[in-house]
Amino acid sequence: MGFHNPSVTWSEMERLLSGRPPEPDGGDGPAFSRKRGSYEPPPIVRPADAVPYAELHAHSSFSFLDGASSPAELVEEAERLGLHALAVTDHDGFYGIVRFAEAAEHLQVKTVFGAELSLGATEGLGALTGFSSPAPPRNGPPDPDGTHLLVLARAEEGYHRLAAAITHAQLAGGEKGRPRYDLADLAERADGHWAILTGCRKGAVRRALAEGGPRAAAAELDRLVDLFGRDAVNVELIDHGDPADTRVNDVLAALASERALPVVATNNVHYAVPERVQLAAAVAAVRANRGLDELDGWLPSHASAHLRSGAEMARRFRRYPGAIARTVTLADELAFPLRRAKPALPKLPVPEGHTPMSWLRELVWSEVPRRYPDASEADRARIERELAVIEQKDFPGYFLIVHGIVAEARRRGILCQGRGSAANSAVCYLLGITAIDSIFYNLPFERFLSAMREEEPDIDVDFDSDRREEIIQWVFETYGRDRAAQVANVIQYRPKNAVRDMAKALGHSPGQQDAWSKQVERWDGPVAGAHDIPERVLEYAAVLMKAPRHLGIHSGGMVLTERPVGEVVPIEHARMENRTVIQWDKDDAAWMGLVKFDLLGLGMLAALQYAFDLIAGATGERWELATIPKEEAAVYDMLCRADSIGVFQVESRAQMGLLPRLQPRRFYDLVIEIALIRPGPIQGGAVHPYVRRKLGKEDVTYAHPKLEPVLERTLGIPVFQEQLMQMGMAVGDLTGEDADVLRRAMGSKRGIERIESVREKLYAGMARNGLVGDAADDIYAKIQAFANFGFAESHSLSFALLVYASSWLKLHYPAAFLAALLRAQPMGFYSPSSLVADARRHGVRVLRPDLHASRADATLEPLPSPVVERGAAGTESKRPAPPPSPVVERGAAGAESKRPPPPPYPGL
Repeated sequence: MGFHNPSVTWSEMERLLSGRPPEPDGGDGPAFSRKRGSYEPPPIVRPADAVPYAELHAHSSFSFLDGASSPAELVEEAERLGLHALAVTDHDGFYGIVRFAEAAEHLQVKTVFGAELSLGATEGLGALTGFSSPAPPRNGPPDPDGTHLLVLARAEEGYHRLAAAITHAQLAGGEKGRPRYDLADLAERADGHWAILTGCRKGAVRRALAEGGPRAAAAELDRLVDLFGRDAVNVELIDHGDPADTRVNDVLAALASERALPVVATNNVHYAVPERVQLAAAVAAVRANRGLDELDGWLPSHASAHLRSGAEMARRFRRYPGAIARTVTLADELAFPLRRAKPALPKLPVPEGHTPMSWLRELVWSEVPRRYPDASEADRARIERELAVIEQKDFPGYFLIVHGIVAEARRRGILCQGRGSAANSAVCYLLGITAIDSIFYNLPFERFLSAMREEEPDIDVDFDSDRREEIIQWVFETYGRDRAAQVANVIQYRPKNAVRDMAKALGHSPGQQDAWSKQVERWDGPVAGAHDIPERVLEYAAVLMKAPRHLGIHSGGMVLTERPVGEVVPIEHARMENRTVIQWDKDDAAWMGLVKFDLLGLGMLAALQYAFDLIAGATGERWELATIPKEEAAVYDMLCRADSIGVFQVESRAQMGLLPRLQPRRFYDLVIEIALIRPGPIQGGAVHPYVRRKLGKEDVTYAHPKLEPVLERTLGIPVFQEQLMQMGMAVGDLTGEDADVLRRAMGSKRGIERIESVREKLYAGMARNGLVGDAADDIYAKIQAFANFGFAESHSLSFALLVYASSWLKLHYPAAFLAALLRAQPMGFYSPSSLVADARRHGVRVLRPDLHASRADATLEPLPSPVVERGAAGTESKRPAPPPSPVVERGAAGAESKRPPPPPYPGL
């Protein structure tokens, strides 16, 4: 090996030597998603002679550092033990219940849903007749303060009431993780639809027994009965083998007997199997922000908080007749499949005499004369077909909501543009949601929405990133905090922070924690022999991998439902001011059928708006995306020179290397340019053949005549996702359903496995069409390559509009374009200093900051001779005055260049 080889990480070298495929990387494409795959149950043999028992008190890892097993692990162990039902009761929320329900759908364990509410006072229920103080923080103290109330939902109605109660408390608390409950309000909301358990040692009854004896416990139990009713309250017995457990259970059973209340046995589960006790202690140390040695006095003295079989529980509670049988009876009253709580889409108010669908038709057809003045019968049939599918799927409300959001953005002067598969829809084009004419480009509507597909539509709308918050807050104000919320991101443990947290829990110094975390290179952990991380740290970190640590905010997803969102999934405060999020991530929300509205921020839209404003202030010229002259030769000349620093999407080194070779001379060339530099086309061997064919150095050929209509627009080379789907149907005889499998595979982490599922069918179809051997293998290899991500044509079209617009501004108004890019930072591929250096090469002069003249943002100002651009922290530029020409350079605060506009172009 020489001294000038490229730097390769150990993990990359190991991957290459072991023959593993690279991790998919979709860049900025909305089709790519690191979504978790659907649950695949392991082989589990359920005992045929199990003693009937339901565990009604279990914490999963979604109690956030107070549980050591995932919801799926809990339900799998419950199935192995033969449990009748299982209740997941995480702290103050329903964070993990979707994953619990998804796993349980494949098993025989019934699902019960509940939560352990943090009342936030130590005095017990007697002091909580009005609003309590917000719950004390759980992270930090070794033994968090507060009183707990264990609530189980009774079927769907109880579930919706409990979700609403948690939402109300979370929002009333005023900050993340500090819900504020009112017992009277809880009792009113319950109205007989909840089952109340007296709970663990933090429950009011057990706490009163420990602090004030049986009389105090009796008083707290009576208050529970007064609040929630005799039929709702169950006295909970727990036996972890502590010396006091039997005495406590005897007292509680006697109190229940005196009041004719039922007793139920639970194990207050915090991990699925006994072997997880040490991990449970370690995550408790992380929660308490200290090492295990410091936390030792607060840790339980047993390893008993795991799931037990009905036979074992019956032996432990044989002193209390009916305690085991009652769990089964109660579970049958409470259990239901979670999907039955699926919400409907919102129904917006529409003008009198209209339904949502008729009003959508009115909006769409009223735009046809303007957008399609010469619409053919085929065009009208396409529009009507789209509307029919929307009506059949009952989605008019969804389109009306997105239309309203986009209309509000335009009313406020906020640049926005739909992207992704929504550009395949003529309805979206007519509603002004996208700028791409899907009829002109013959884009298949089925790529966006099909009567065969079960999932909801997904419209991604990009907004000016600096003003997107205005739209988000408008949605909150319009629909209310209880009916609108953002989707959460579940922040999971990755190797680096898992190693750091476990090293801290095991007592290692901060320096060692950081040093060891830096030795982790990949998701699977450090490469063997390349680290000195202690085995115990690695062991704990490996088990902790992908466990939830806390909630973040999704980049732009918002959910709205017909009934308040907070009745479907609890809403809580995010750390960011004025943001509220649901307790599920996008995959959980999708599984439950919540429709997500993606309101995304795009830095280039902010930069374009800043540039338009600067130009207007300097010259009086007012440009918009729609009025920028199209197909200007000078723009393509600039791109063919790879003069694209700062230009949207084509400023990377790979794109700059392709531009002079591809020689784009029209808008559709830009569409292909964007799509080519993606993992799918690169690994599918599409780049070099396409360039050769584009330049006339290679004949355009097709592997089969049936592929010509599919690949004609890309010279016989598959470039877009839609083409791979159409190829499978054309020569592989795939059905629409099979093609949809390919669509789902492109960009999925499990894409290769999904494509393999139709491999045999695809090869059989190709053989029937005369494609065998190398020809068939070549087509399959191209399809398989797109499992590592390729662009949809509609998405490339949407992005190409911004490529052209940013190129045009860079060509005609370089100083304003630079100022706009600096204002919109951070964004793009290059640093501000690189952008300034490039502008200087184009004749823009840059001045140092001036205390008297500089503004907070980069801007323009006039000088006696040159045009000057000036900003904060070194962001100023100026250009020497040009020789006399048709171009006039002038400036006033925010001045730029003024040129005669090129002749108008009818459109793309």
